[in-house]
Amino acid sequence: MKAVLCTKISAFSAFALAVGLARAETTGGGPVERVARALSPEFRQIRSRLDELEGQLEKLPALVPRPLAWRYGFRSRTVLDPEEPHWLQIDLQREETIDRIAVVPAHIPTLGKAGEGYGFPRRFKIETGNDPDMKDAVAVVDHTASDFPHPGRYPADFRIEPAVTGRYVRFTSTRHFPIDEGFIWALEELMVLSGNRSVANWRPVTSSNSLEMFPNWSAARVQDGQSALGLPVTAEPSPTPGYLSALTADHFESKWLHVDLGGEHAIDEIRLVPIQSGSHETLGERSFPRAWALELAEDPAFERTVWQHQSPATNLVGYPGDCAVIVPCDGNRGRHLRFVALQLWGTQDRYGYGLAEIQAYAGDDNVALGRPVTASDQAETGNAGTPAFATNGFSSRHRLIEIPGYLDLLSRRNILERERDRLLARYGRKLRVTGLMLGYGGGALGTLGVLGSLWLLTRQRQIRRQSVVMLREQIARDLHDDIGSNLGGIVLLSEIGGRHSADPQSRADFQAIKEAADEASESMMDIVWLIHRGGSGLRELVARMRQSSQVMLGDKELAMDVEPADFKDRQLSLLFRRHVFFAFKETLNNVRKHADAERIETHIRVDASRLTFSVRDDGIGFDPQAAQSQGRGLGNLQRRAARLKGTCRIESRPCHGSVVTFSAPLKS
Repeated sequence: MKAVLCTKISAFSAFALAVGLARAETTGGGPVERVARALSPEFRQIRSRLDELEGQLEKLPALVPRPLAWRYGFRSRTVLDPEEPHWLQIDLQREETIDRIAVVPAHIPTLGKAGEGYGFPRRFKIETGNDPDMKDAVAVVDHTASDFPHPGRYPADFRIEPAVTGRYVRFTSTRHFPIDEGFIWALEELMVLSGNRSVANWRPVTSSNSLEMFPNWSAARVQDGQSALGLPVTAEPSPTPGYLSALTADHFESKWLHVDLGGEHAIDEIRLVPIQSGSHETLGERSFPRAWALELAEDPAFERTVWQHQSPATNLVGYPGDCAVIVPCDGNRGRHLRFVALQLWGTQDRYGYGLAEIQAYAGDDNVALGRPVTASDQAETGNAGTPAFATNGFSSRHRLIEIPGYLDLLSRRNILERERDRLLARYGRKLRVTGLMLGYGGGALGTLGVLGSLWLLTRQRQIRRQSVVMLREQIARDLHDDIGSNLGGIVLLSEIGGRHSADPQSRADFQAIKEAADEASESMMDIVWLIHRGGSGLRELVARMRQSSQVMLGDKELAMDVEPADFKDRQLSLLFRRHVFFAFKETLNNVRKHADAERIETHIRVDASRLTFSVRDDGIGFDPQAAQSQGRGLGNLQRRAARLKGTCRIESRPCHGSVVTFSAPLKS
């Protein structure tokens, strides 16, 4: 009996040791790593190289970390034959010298890792020529003999040496990307570089097979300058956010920014770099005006204007986000460039606009760089938003550089990240081997049996978990492709119908349909996010709450803060994320529909064991007891809090605004 008991105790001790070592391994420290460092010179070399790589990556720019609304790029319709050639062609409208082509993969963040490089063709070729039917085609890139390595989020970058000339550029997919229903191929952007400029921007596009689901997917998206590449920058920080105008109570008040180019130049392209800011106390990214115009003239009074351009009347193009707005100027000559904001962005009586940088390219040179700037007014922020910052060579965050140099930096980052990933895999394997050596060294056959049983249980759980993940991904794809396509079509048709209808009532009906479809699309994307990213972390939840408040209350004065700003990330259950996120949206929706508020303040607090959010408004207020019976969703907030073993407190009285405080333990 004593021998049996001793055997069990020995087995249990060895098992406890193995569990402790495994925990230390997952943190990257502890006894396992210390032993590995002491015993293995190779392990020390890997750790040293990983530290070097992290230091080098900090000095390189990164891709845009978030989606640009729902602007994905070009996608073909579904076909059944994976090797039936299909193409997309850009008419450069004149013969150009082409020395580089960058193909930016499509990125759908809601699909997680599967959304990186979504639909990128397995095999393809790129041709140039001067005949629209490509009878004189010259292949400058040919990957039709074998599969091209999947690029993930990084561009497939091809230098054309020696450079070629041509008017037409055709991308042909010869082996497509598999999906459940068949095969497709997709691209976010096709950049055709001649020197420092992409000469494909806003040029006519044709294709043999295109899914037109604007604004999500369209052939017109493939050369609009909007992609996950973002702005061409270095990692050097910017000293200023850029130029900010004074605020006004009239959002139709015209404001201008004037650049003296120092001499007459033939301007090929103008780039407008928007303000980038995460602050909700300023206009932030939404400071880019709703409507604007550009003028080029020979004289400073703009009496002899040689060229004009006005922003599109429809807002389907959306805001530029982290990308520049690129406007072709086609060689018009002038010395004076003026940007005019025709409709400002803001809330209530606080309207204005901002511009981080304005660039004017004559060939490969930005002739606006460092040139004197004047403006109709500027923000009352001392020297923080003066007009001179609009030509200082910086975005709101980093130093601007030319596109070829930026592509070189991204290529370098891609190489370093791949090396880091390979080393991390080796690092993890060596940690596991060392842990096994230490953990099993004092074990006996009984311990091996226990560990074998544990492995089988863990393996079964992994298989079940993988099945759930696959089901989530399938549901997310079905919702995104089918319902998202229909809702996008409804939005487009209602906007077109409202624009062409002469009857005011019909226009109002079309607007109501568009708003309902927009709300349904937003809700559907939230559900796709929750389903697909079932194990996401606390930081992603807070970021999603911040983004939702911007979208839902974009026309209100909004103040939002997170305390502490550098809270520690942690994994959250799907149940917790679903109830907290939808409780937050229900609260904002109630404020938007019922409060008639001018200012809304949201506060999110994260501590070691709880997440708490509060929403305060200065609206008309209400009687909470009476509101329960009026169906304003207050009872639903209480039920969500109870489901998470948390609390929901609602404070309000007529004419004195309201405060909703929702709190739940993070282990719910």
